[in-house]
Amino acid sequence: MRTIEIHTDLPTDAPRVWAAMLAPSTFLYVCRGLIGIPALRGRMDPLHVGERGTAWLFAFHLIPAYRHTIEVIEVDESTSTIRTHEYGGVITTWNHTLHVEPLSSDRCRYTDTVDIEAGRLTPLVAAVALAIYRYRHRRWQTLVHRHSTAPIVR
Repeated sequence: MRTIEIHTDLPTDAPRVWAAMLAPSTFLYVCRGLIGIPALRGRMDPLHVGERGTAWLFAFHLIPAYRHTIEVIEVDESTSTIRTHEYGGVITTWNHTLHVEPLSSDRCRYTDTVDIEAGRLTPLVAAVALAIYRYRHRRWQTLVHRHSTAPIVR
């Protein structure tokens, strides 16, 4: 088993990031360009405990990669934490924890922690996962920046 952890400080408040973490559209945005999941397109319902689904993941939105299963284990508003158990393809375990914590009234730290097991391919899968999460964290920065600089509509 390998664990990767990556965090990024965001120039916005933690409650705003928490709300975004629950939205499937945020997941689609931060993965756009690398991973496509057509099954999530148009979904508006927030994540909830006990939810489970299996869908195709598409590399670069074009190449069918594998069928991925996700089960939402925890959605804890009091700690701003989501935990999932996932697997698919060569991946037997992908336990993902998403967490946001306030740093100040207008800054927060968003963290992804993933425990990965993929047999002999675990080191390779963990290296790919780290690259994916680094990309996702850059996309989080872009998302926050776009929303903080959007013009006010009256």
